[in-house]
Amino acid sequence: MTSARRTLRGAALAGVWAYLTRMARRSGATDAEFHGALPGDDVLSHPMVEWTRATTVDAPAEAVWPWLVQMGYRRAGWYTTEWLDRLVWRVDNPNADEILPQFQHLAVGDIVPDGPDHAAFFRTLAVNPPEALVYRSIRHPYRGHPVKAADPEALAQVERDLVAAGVYIDFTWAFALRNRGNGTTRLILRTRADVAPGWVVSLARGPLGLVDWYHVSTMFRGIKRRVRAAQHTAEVG
Repeated sequence: MTSARRTLRGAALAGVWAYLTRMARRSGATDAEFHGALPGDDVLSHPMVEWTRATTVDAPAEAVWPWLVQMGYRRAGWYTTEWLDRLVWRVDNPNADEILPQFQHLAVGDIVPDGPDHAAFFRTLAVNPPEALVYRSIRHPYRGHPVKAADPEALAQVERDLVAAGVYIDFTWAFALRNRGNGTTRLILRTRADVAPGWVVSLARGPLGLVDWYHVSTMFRGIKRRVRAAQHTAEVG
């Protein structure tokens, strides 16, 4: 291989690496969105990882909010790739294609399941329609702990046990909706997380970020498709 070809190949690899490194931390977000404060930032003051994703939805925030507030396992799903949920997470998590009235009244303190028998779950920290929704979850990285959702102490004990054992992920999901004034909305999702043991992050920070990129990208596409379909139905109806 000539020197010029080696240089070109090295530059190409460096470019790919730089692109993947950036996408592991942020995707779709403007500099202002990436560096700006969001609701929930105060929950984990010095997180080991922070990922910010954003997209534009062709609808006002009021039309997007109902799709966000109903998300969750055995609720409306997460609008992600269902075959991946079954293969990786081993859960059947069908996604709703309509607004579900029974899941439109989320409140601070509510528990949102993220797996069978609440083996993983979110605590609802903030609900500010149609602007912000913040969740927090403390869970084992790959093994769930089924628990009765009707027992608040059992849920809290699972979290305490995970922290005491030193193997857990503690993260927040902050969804923000910002009307742009032209009938469109910026949808921003920020993930902030602490992980124990810490060496997991040291070794896998990049790959974990890329998994998050893919997961959130499918969620965004799912939300946008449903909002667009609902808008079209309303227009022709």
